[in-house]
Amino acid sequence: MLIGLGFGPQVFLPGTAGTDGPHNPMAAEKLIMTTCRKPLLPLPLRVLRCAMLAILLAGSVFSADARAAGPRKKKDDQTQKHLAWMRENQTGMWNISPREGLYLYDLVVKHHLKRGLEIGTSNGYSGIWIASGMRVTGGRLLTMEIDEERAQLARENLQAAGVERYVTLERVAALQAVPTLTGPYDFVFIDAEKSDYIRYLQMVLPLVPEGGVIVAHNVSDMADELHDFIVRVKTDPELKTTFAEPGPGGFSVSIKRGGQ
Repeated sequence: MLIGLGFGPQVFLPGTAGTDGPHNPMAAEKLIMTTCRKPLLPLPLRVLRCAMLAILLAGSVFSADARAAGPRKKKDDQTQKHLAWMRENQTGMWNISPREGLYLYDLVVKHHLKRGLEIGTSNGYSGIWIASGMRVTGGRLLTMEIDEERAQLARENLQAAGVERYVTLERVAALQAVPTLTGPYDFVFIDAEKSDYIRYLQMVLPLVPEGGVIVAHNVSDMADELHDFIVRVKTDPELKTTFAEPGPGGFSVSIKRGGQ
């Protein structure tokens, strides 16, 4: 408790022992304003009291943020360690690169995307990156893989990476499954059979809301094979498309436009 500056014997800081106060700036501001408006002391002492309270509250909120960051860091460490293990021990899976994974993670977090669809799970490497972003935004990823062996491997990897609660994995043929979805999905990642990219794009477009993001992999290292798809995303009036090369595969990044 604080005494000597007019706080009284029952005033506690939010989040300290003996209180149920929330750890957030709005609660701190409310307490400061409520306390400082009480004309119980001369103005100079009141100003001093308010300044001290603001400093103590800031420390309380910072402490709460630090406590919350601890478990998050442990989860992030677990995820990164398993991603590194996958790179060393599960080769030949046509995975994105670590820098491409970080790009997808940043994209999800920056745009606060919450409903993800991945076409082509493989062993779950890219899905782990995306799900890590969804863990931050409070979202969830639906990922589809046609091969049973790869799907089982992905299940094990998602669990080992600590992101399984943010992912629904379906062992299905996406060409048959995607048309049954109702959406909306504000993030779609396509990394499957290259000859089917245009078909996947046509299927997911109605499921993506205005401002939603559609990312496709291998538009750089397999540009010849994906020529028609690249032309399509560059010229489709529903899409605003840019290209990024955080790694060798390269991404097309298409934002769904609003109604014309």
